[in-house]
Amino acid sequence: MVYFKSLLIKLHIVTKRYIFLFIFLTAIILQGCNKDSKTDNKTTTSSSGQNSDLIKKDGNVEKVTLAMKPKKGDKFVYKMIAKTTSQENSPLTQDKDITSDQVINYFYSMEVTESSADVSTYKAKYDSINIVSTVKSGDSSLVIKYNSNIKDSIYNKPDFIQYNAIINEDFFLRVSSKGEISDIYGLEKIYTKMFKALGDTLKDSDKNEIKESFGNNAIKSVMQQQFQLFPDTEVVRDSSWTRSYDTQLMIFPVKNNLSYKIKDIQNQNGDNIVVIDATLSIAFDQKEINEKDVKYQISDMDTGGKGTISFNLSRGCIVKKETNTKVDATMKISSKGQSMKSKQNANTYLLVELQK
Repeated sequence: MVYFKSLLIKLHIVTKRYIFLFIFLTAIILQGCNKDSKTDNKTTTSSSGQNSDLIKKDGNVEKVTLAMKPKKGDKFVYKMIAKTTSQENSPLTQDKDITSDQVINYFYSMEVTESSADVSTYKAKYDSINIVSTVKSGDSSLVIKYNSNIKDSIYNKPDFIQYNAIINEDFFLRVSSKGEISDIYGLEKIYTKMFKALGDTLKDSDKNEIKESFGNNAIKSVMQQQFQLFPDTEVVRDSSWTRSYDTQLMIFPVKNNLSYKIKDIQNQNGDNIVVIDATLSIAFDQKEINEKDVKYQISDMDTGGKGTISFNLSRGCIVKKETNTKVDATMKISSKGQSMKSKQNANTYLLVELQK
């Protein structure tokens, strides 16, 4: 019985690792940057207007320099919808299916305050955030709703203080022409609102911990979804480029293999819109891990993802991103002659869309 309880605790730890990593699967599919292969061009595009030099023709071959080069003073309004559905069946759930659904809607605006060939600075502000979380087990369900525009009983709960603090507060982002956020700053007012909501009796160490957990990295992980990492070299129309890198899924080392392909280049109202298809596959370096007296083994795993990105090359902004990812896993945990299985399934859907 002691070992069984110990296994439950270890399973809980692994589950938390699993959920934490899964949150970033949607981000993973949207990143990438290198190799390209060449094919012939197929349709005609306009080369007039802002950033017209980013599309060049070499005979019958059309080459694109994918870069975010917005104009100073340009303003953008976005909405972002992030949906996550997960299901678990394990001894922790008493061998019952527990399903969790969460939908987060972000509405925010941005203005380009500085722009150069290599980096642009944006002033950003979240206008509203609303969340609906549901947990279901059998005939029972629990629903929690949060809306930054409604100051109800949920509004002041600790889980939502970070959202309350960021609403209607300006902050700044520096973004490279290749779509990577290099810095986020101007968060002082946001931190002050958080500290005040927590009673403003925090020690300096506590304040630093809050800044670390809800600071540059936390905001960056959300805002990076609006930008796309592009390759350093020109990309030939209809060509593809790939990227692979190592990370972890639960406690298992894996290799993320990403593939991107320019599906089309369209002309809309004088702007060149580049349409990119993205796919994600995950390869396990090993499916069995031993930690002290416990063995973790993947007996079944189905993972992957797909996405489509529409990028306005002329304005230097994302028009629309839509992605889906999934993790379907069965894991066996064994120790001292005892074992248990945990089945987990998670799916995410992300939509980033320019409103105006």
